[in-house]
Amino acid sequence: MLRGRIGNWTIVLSEFAFRYVPQKSIKGQAVADFLADHLGEEIENMDFMDIANADLMTRAHTCLNNPIYSAHLTPRKMYFDGSKTNLASGAGIVLEDPLGIRHCYSLQLDFQCTNNREEYEALIIGLEILVELGIQFVEILGDSMLVLKQIAGEYKCLSPSLAVYLVAARNLLAEFREATWEYIPREENLTANEMAQIAT
Repeated sequence: MLRGRIGNWTIVLSEFAFRYVPQKSIKGQAVADFLADHLGEEIENMDFMDIANADLMTRAHTCLNNPIYSAHLTPRKMYFDGSKTNLASGAGIVLEDPLGIRHCYSLQLDFQCTNNREEYEALIIGLEILVELGIQFVEILGDSMLVLKQIAGEYKCLSPSLAVYLVAARNLLAEFREATWEYIPREENLTANEMAQIAT
């Protein structure tokens, strides 16, 4: 019988098809954390190593003379879109993990806003979710060219109301170790679009 917080969650989730499965080992996670903490570090000078065996030292220099790079982790994908009707505004966010599993979010905004503001709202909410989850690598995909070009610095932000959103988005992007963004056509952003429309 599980007790404490895990036991409480087991009871709460029992009405759904969820089941708690305890982790058997954290060794793999320790390796992943180490690689994530040392991403892109280059080790070129191995002269500081004190190896007693001269033969081993020769083999070590042969093997270690070339730079060593750590592994690059696959980024999470975040699709975002906004939707607006006369009655409501909504944000749609789809987070896709490296295995291709998608987590969809549909949020109704409790205020009226322009099309560009709701796009920024969707982007910012998605980034906040990723920061909260501790994600370090993200690929942002959206069909709002204006928002993505302003983030990239290719378009100037002339609207004072959008400037606040731009600053907030850039501050959140600074939380990630690596963040890339790309414009995609609406046909490739259908799930996020549907999530935004559900909210309106």
